[in-house]
Amino acid sequence: MKKILSIIAFAALMLAVTSCDKIDINNTHKPYTPSSSGKTVLIKDFTGVRCVNCPGAAETAHELQHQLGEDRVFIMSVHAGSLAMPVGKFPDFRTEEGTLWYNENSSNPLFAVDHVSLTEGNTLNVSQIDAAVGDALTEPQVFNIAIENDYNEASRELKVRNTFTVNGDGDATYYATVCLMEDSIVGRQVVPGGVDTAYVFRNVFRGTLNGADGEMFSNSAIYPADEFTVNCTTTIDSVYNADQCYILTYIYDNKDGKIIHTGMAKIK
Repeated sequence: MKKILSIIAFAALMLAVTSCDKIDINNTHKPYTPSSSGKTVLIKDFTGVRCVNCPGAAETAHELQHQLGEDRVFIMSVHAGSLAMPVGKFPDFRTEEGTLWYNENSSNPLFAVDHVSLTEGNTLNVSQIDAAVGDALTEPQVFNIAIENDYNEASRELKVRNTFTVNGDGDATYYATVCLMEDSIVGRQVVPGGVDTAYVFRNVFRGTLNGADGEMFSNSAIYPADEFTVNCTTTIDSVYNADQCYILTYIYDNKDGKIIHTGMAKIK
């Protein structure tokens, strides 16, 4: 995945102020206990408010999450493309980063499991995503992700500390992307048979705190108990419901863009 060189200009519905501090790297090989929770998986669901097949795709993803565990399978609803463009009273959930990701896939609905696209066109292959998520859950867990959120309700400033602890050996260039999410937003959505004016949008991607490609935190060999931190600060937009917002952070290997672990934590 190519590194975005220009600074992303956020749209009106994205974060008001965002910054990430210099990465703190501590490679002391201290004793550690490997996590027993296992590898996590991120399903990116490329969707749109005027996409008639998208609610069914979202339901499929959430059913799979329920079956396999909400602490193991995470969902990110990325609104992008022509079917995400609002008309009239339809909500606008589009983001600059989401559009960049969408342009690499170019279809709604479309699933990407740990950044690997699985469906083509408007064909929703349920058995394909089941197998892909199941296989991903059996992969080694290279990192633990711990997220600490410090939210000031008066100023709506959010400070995020991401700590990545290594579980096993590796030798790659690793990036981390820190995302703001909002759940349970009510609005208009095209559904089979018409328009649902009180549709509940789940796991809506609101933007990143450190760019569409995130930022590099390691480009050399890693060993058990190595620890890395990425600290970010942002101001939550006043139209977002902070009670329903959370941070979702994922780590990926820059060689092929594949996500290798994901973590999340509510901001309040």
